[in-house]
Amino acid sequence: MAFTQNQAIEHQFLSFFKREQLFRQTDCILLAISGGLDSVVLAELFRLTGLQYGIAHVNFQLRGADSEEDEYFVKALAERHQVRFHGIRLPPEQYAEERGISTQMAARQLRYDWFDQLATEFGYQKIATAHHQDDVLETILLNLVRGTGLTGLRGIPVRQGRMVRPLWFSNRQEIEAYALAQGLNWREDSSNASDKYRRNQLRHQVIPVLKELNPNLLQTLQATVQRLQSADVLLDQEMERSWQETAEIRPNGIFLPIQTLLTQREWRFRLAEWLKPYGFQYVQIGPIAEAVQSSGFGQTFQSATHRILRDRAFLVIERLQMNASQSAVIAGLPAERVPISNQYQLRFELMKKPADVQFPSNPRTVYLDANLIQWPLTIRPWQNGDHFSPLGMKGKQTIGNFLTNNKVSRIDRRSAQVMVSENQIVWLIGYRLDHAFRVTDQTTQILKIEQLKFE
Repeated sequence: MAFTQNQAIEHQFLSFFKREQLFRQTDCILLAISGGLDSVVLAELFRLTGLQYGIAHVNFQLRGADSEEDEYFVKALAERHQVRFHGIRLPPEQYAEERGISTQMAARQLRYDWFDQLATEFGYQKIATAHHQDDVLETILLNLVRGTGLTGLRGIPVRQGRMVRPLWFSNRQEIEAYALAQGLNWREDSSNASDKYRRNQLRHQVIPVLKELNPNLLQTLQATVQRLQSADVLLDQEMERSWQETAEIRPNGIFLPIQTLLTQREWRFRLAEWLKPYGFQYVQIGPIAEAVQSSGFGQTFQSATHRILRDRAFLVIERLQMNASQSAVIAGLPAERVPISNQYQLRFELMKKPADVQFPSNPRTVYLDANLIQWPLTIRPWQNGDHFSPLGMKGKQTIGNFLTNNKVSRIDRRSAQVMVSENQIVWLIGYRLDHAFRVTDQTTQILKIEQLKFE
C-alpha cells in the first residue's frame, strides 16, 4: 500500500508508539510543547492516537516579547485542540546562580521538575517530548566532545521513566516537510541560529559535513543506537556479575581482593565501572591501577564522597563522613548493599509486583514504582527549602516542617538525609516515601529499598 508523504509519517508515528508500547489506551499524556516546529508536529500527530492528553508550556522569560508570544501561541494551540493547558513562568537564571550551573541546565531541571509535578497532580501517566533523530545525533556528538562511556553513546532514549519520545523514529527534515504540507504554524526561536551554544555549532558546522560523508547518516544512526543500547544492557549485566564475584561488603567498607581483581579480564575497565557510583572519575583510574599493581600499600585516593585505601591484600572503599556539602551518588541499580555513611547502608531489590500488594509499615523500608526512578540517585542531607509530598498526606510540605510535626529530635534532624531522583525527593530516608513514587495499579515493577544500620 502506497502512502503520501503526510500519510507515511502519520503511519510511522502510530506504528512506532504501538511497537514500542509507549502508551496504553487508558493513559493520559502530558505533551511538553515549546511552540517550535517539532513540538507543534508532536501535538498535531497526537490527535491521531485517540488518547487523552494535555499541553504544558514553560515561559523562562529569557527572550523578552518573543517568550510572551510563545506562551500565547501554545495556549491558543491547546484551545484549538480542546485540551487542558498548563502554563508557568520560571526563573532559570536565579536557579542557575544558586546552584552554580549553566542557565540551559537550570532551565532543563526546572522544566522537568514541573512536568513531574503536573503528572502527579493531574494524573498524567506519561510525559511526551518532541525529541527526534537529529536531537539524538547531536546529543551523542556532545557527549563525545565532553568525554563519555558507552551509555553516553546511546544519546536520548525512547523512554526514561515517565518520559517518552514518540518522534524518535523521525528526523527534522521529515518533520518540517509534514508541517509545511499540513499548513501548520510554529514559532521560531532566534537563539537556534546562533553558534554561541555547542549544540548549535554541531548542528550548523559539524553535522552537515557528516551527512555529506554519509547521506543516510540518520537512518544508520537508529540501528547503531539500538545496538549500543543492547550492548549497554549486556555490559551492565556482566559488571553486576563480576562485582558480586569480587566485592566483599563489610560494615566498615567494601573490600576488593587484589588477587581476584587481577584475574578479571579487562580489570582496569571493570574497576572504572565499579567505582563510578562512588564518585571516582575515569581519569583517576590510572593512578589507582598503578597502586593495585605495585607491591607497596597505604596509598589513598579520594572522590567527593568516598576514599579508596590500597591495603596489603585489598582495595578498600570507605564512605567519607558526610557533611552539608557532600552527597552520595548511586549510578544504577546496585547488586547488593551500598554503604552510605558510618551509620547505615542501603539494600536494593527489584521485584515484580505481586497480585496481592501488602507492604509492612516500616519507615526504614520503602516499596516504590521502579519505572518512575531516574538514575543516578543522590543521597544528601536535607536542606532548607526542600519539600516533598509525604505518602498518605495531601499536598506538599517542607522537610523541616515534616520533621518538626513528627517530633524528630534536633540531633536526628541534623543527620536526616533525602534520596533524590532528577531533583525530586523520593524518600526522606527512614521517615517517609514521597507520594509520587508510590506503588499504584499501573505499577509493573517494584523497587524495594531498606535502610540497614550498622551494629
